[in-house]
Amino acid sequence: MPYPHGRGQSLRGLRERLRGRAADRRSRAAARRWSHDGSEPRLARSDLPARRLLAGVFAPLLTLGAVAFALLAADGPHLDRGINAAVAALCAVCAVAAVVDLLVIRRRMAEQRRWRR
Repeated sequence: MPYPHGRGQSLRGLRERLRGRAADRRSRAAARRWSHDGSEPRLARSDLPARRLLAGVFAPLLTLGAVAFALLAADGPHLDRGINAAVAALCAVCAVAAVVDLLVIRRRMAEQRRWRR
């Protein structure tokens, strides 16, 4: 028996309304993020370009360091293998953190452009 109000239509409409609410929620959250409460400096500048420069310089350097220390751990003296492997792992973790930071910076700079900041 068909539903009197058209079940397919109501579900489709509900999905569209929920998507609209989620979009409104995201825009309200972004607006709260950029709202001013008067405690910040009048001519405050973003730290994102400096972070992008540092992460962009150190991500490849740390990757090269991880590779170099991994090669030293593989072919180096027996006593230094553990230390070189640990430094290689530390460099790799820091390189991954720098790349993730670059991705976060790219998203936040796009958000700033969208909000004309």
